Amino acid sequence: MSNGAPQPKYDVFVNFRGNDIRDGFLGHMAKAFSRKQINAFVDDKLKRGDDISHSLVQAIEGSFISLIIFSENYASSHWCLEELVKIIECKEKYGQIVIPVFYRVDPTDVRHQKKSYENAFAELEKKYTSLEVQIWRQTLNKSANLSGIKSIDFRNDAELLEEIINLVLKRLSKHPINTKGLVGIGKPIAHLESLLCQESEKVRVIGIWGMGGIGKTTIAEEIFNQKCSEYEGCCFLAKVSEELGRQGGMTLLKEKLFSTLLAEDVKINSPNGLSDYIERRIGRMKVLIVLDDVKEEDQLKMLFGTLDLLQSGSRIIVTTRDKQVLITNEVDDNDIYEVGVLDSSDALELFNLNAFKQSHLEMEFYELSKMVVNYAKGIPLVLKVLAHLLRGKDKAIWESQLDKLKRMPTRKVHDVMRLSYDDLDRLEQKYFLDIACFFNGLSLKVDYMKLLLKDCKSDNSVAVGLERLKDKALIKISEDNVISMHDILQEMGREVVRQESSKDPRKHSRLWDYDDICDVLENEKGTDATIRSIRGDLSGNRKLYLGPHAIAKMTNLQFLDFRGKNKPFDILLYLKEKHDQNCMILLPQGLQSFPPDIRYLHWKHYPLKSFPETFSAENLVMLDLSYSLVEKLWCGVQDLVNLKEVRLSNSILLKELPDFSKATSLNVLLVYSCPRLESIHPSIFSLQKLVQLDLSFCRSLATFTSNSHLSSINYLNLGFCRNLCKFSVTLENIIELDLTAIPINALPASFGFHSKLETLVLKLSQIESIPSSIKNLTKLRKLDIIDCNKLLALPELPSSVETVLVECRLIKTVLFPSKAVEQFKENKKRIEFWNCLNLDERSLINIGLNLQINLMKFTYQHLSTLEHDYVESYVDYKDNFVSYQAVYVYPGSSVPEWLEYKTTNDDMNVDLSPPHLSPLLGFVFCFILAGVVTSDNPIDFKITTIDAEGYGEKFDASVTALSISEAGKEA
Repeated sequence: MSNGAPQPKYDVFVNFRGNDIRDGFLGHMAKAFSRKQINAFVDDKLKRGDDISHSLVQAIEGSFISLIIFSENYASSHWCLEELVKIIECKEKYGQIVIPVFYRVDPTDVRHQKKSYENAFAELEKKYTSLEVQIWRQTLNKSANLSGIKSIDFRNDAELLEEIINLVLKRLSKHPINTKGLVGIGKPIAHLESLLCQESEKVRVIGIWGMGGIGKTTIAEEIFNQKCSEYEGCCFLAKVSEELGRQGGMTLLKEKLFSTLLAEDVKINSPNGLSDYIERRIGRMKVLIVLDDVKEEDQLKMLFGTLDLLQSGSRIIVTTRDKQVLITNEVDDNDIYEVGVLDSSDALELFNLNAFKQSHLEMEFYELSKMVVNYAKGIPLVLKVLAHLLRGKDKAIWESQLDKLKRMPTRKVHDVMRLSYDDLDRLEQKYFLDIACFFNGLSLKVDYMKLLLKDCKSDNSVAVGLERLKDKALIKISEDNVISMHDILQEMGREVVRQESSKDPRKHSRLWDYDDICDVLENEKGTDATIRSIRGDLSGNRKLYLGPHAIAKMTNLQFLDFRGKNKPFDILLYLKEKHDQNCMILLPQGLQSFPPDIRYLHWKHYPLKSFPETFSAENLVMLDLSYSLVEKLWCGVQDLVNLKEVRLSNSILLKELPDFSKATSLNVLLVYSCPRLESIHPSIFSLQKLVQLDLSFCRSLATFTSNSHLSSINYLNLGFCRNLCKFSVTLENIIELDLTAIPINALPASFGFHSKLETLVLKLSQIESIPSSIKNLTKLRKLDIIDCNKLLALPELPSSVETVLVECRLIKTVLFPSKAVEQFKENKKRIEFWNCLNLDERSLINIGLNLQINLMKFTYQHLSTLEHDYVESYVDYKDNFVSYQAVYVYPGSSVPEWLEYKTTNDDMNVDLSPPHLSPLLGFVFCFILAGVVTSDNPIDFKITTIDAEGYGEKFDASVTALSISEAGKEA
């Protein structure tokens, strides 16, 4: 129907002569409509009066389809004819579908008013005006000319009825379902449709899974409304778990289910079984069932016993917050649809529809609406609840509501979200609150969390607890095992903690509010074992002066995070030794101790020179004292068996590292930008699990040598350690090595054994030569030797190299494989020789040949990939154009001969007409540039394609690192 049509209320309006079909055929048809979930308007009451009622007019206008049953005595009723006139009017005005059914009459008799129709019109002409009769005749003629169904074509009424139902369903399926008020639903509906359509030899169960308020029920209702007519029986059971929890709930729910499917009143005597009669009938039907909000794994079994009860081809859709419900019922992982949050544009549209009753935004509330949408983070329930609260309110109320949300969530949202929390056991609730009040946003991996959350050394229950939270859609675990939580769930968790004591924060188990933290610490209120975690941004305007016992008395404190802004290093404060100016927490009397069970300790701008003498690090998992004033951590050897990560970056007074020999689990040690650190403790070289070591910008560090093989380190950064004169170490599993600006002139003799090395950065170093054994590094992908001004030659590189960045003014020789077949094994994508103006002629020739081989190979590989994957356009080219390019930069003043088109002008025309070129085109551009340039500015240019008829399309393109210095460069 057209856009101007009234809002549809019915699927079908039935126009009929009651005396002809009311007692038999009409009743069967009404039952069939009900069974197929077709919403039909059938007025089977005897009509009174001369005109059709206003309600009938509305019913006709509000129907997708009008079904006209022409029978023997149809024309004897002027009410039928008046309805027919209105039906044809709606067809012509709104495009309404009209289906005529010729029930035991000939279409020709209807069209030309013969036999019983002729007799009926003879009587009508006696009672009504000639104009009215003429309109009825014309309308009958139009109706009978429409494509319809003739009962004479069928053996009996049952077959006729089946054809009517099938045609109605077919016509309805071509109409878009009314999704007014639903936003962002297209993608989940399309996905679920594809799952429903997949063939299966058994009953297919499909899961819709996600957190509370995310829209699971809305999606299930929509897919049910769209697909139910394709099944012989349909039933949507809402709030299954709630219904089963009522007295006699199982029996009532079963009665509702099977009564709806069979379209009759079914009574069940026993909640644990079904009569053979019901089982036989259900077993012959293909049905669609939606079970909404299922919480327990056995609820499907309680309802059906076994799914073998249903006919193959039947579908059951289950919505749940708990993925384990689906897993236990053997729902295939591919048949589980996880509902995600709305994107920002859909979220804004949904909010506007509910707040302003329109999809576009009222400009007066633009900024406030964006703030609401940002708070909701794409959860439909939150958007709707806030929209209804704010509808019709002025800006002052909006601002007040937004401020209130900073302190507490809305009651309705909290209650919905808390249902999942209440279903957790005691340990699972503890883990949830720890994440909500402390760990969310810290990007910690599961392995770290298992150590941080366990109650004792032998506790192995954290893993299953985190898995339970994930299955309940309360947390997410990414592909790289990082744990996160939606902001609205975080707010729900924090509200749970607030309700522990609404007035006294010292009775809260966890603190995160700035004012609460200040109150508890400054007044030393945290004197019992209540507080488990403290996390706060203390970069406020005022400094906190704490007593020595402020933290030690919190004996249950396990997680402490005092964070603040990363204030830049102030050289004047450094020279004047006013180092504590950036510290927002001061301890004028020192610190007695930390609680014994401290596990996560992050104290940015820690104000003391070291930890208290009584400090015990036995349970410590993560330590972060970035930007602190610490000179050394502790004396002696600590038991650090649980320690995973240490961060001491930008600690400008740090002079030494402690003995880490017992830190047998240490993975990460970041000590960059510590200008007074002169050496590292030898124990670091014996750590068997240390993966990442960053000592960059430690300008006083003089040596990095060891006779031990460091088998665990994958990432080592010694960049800008400008006094590092000795570097000799074997790194068996190194992947990334950064030696930027260190004053060594040669790589260690063991360099060729670093077989897993992928990235080597030597820029700004004093390297005089690179050993030929670099060819043995078969996984090397990137080499950076920019500003290595003592380097004279670049040896042959392994074929794995993709990027080479060179800016060496004295370099003369660049070696390549002697055989072309070896160069064809290469995959170079970015080769840049900047300001290498002393390269000999042989090297320049070899660079030119090498670039031709690699660029042509890259072009053909890239185009074949595009063709294979049916890629139609470079939709992300603007943001990711580097990934589409292979680039060479080298000295020269002429265009290579193998490039076909050349010009000195600002533009060029290239003929792309067949038969010269294939449908997929790749371009190799060469620019000769002169002048003073840098290596990080892009060249932008435009390509316009014009077809034979003169129509064109313009593309913008960019190439990075194509600029030039001094004589000239080719790119």
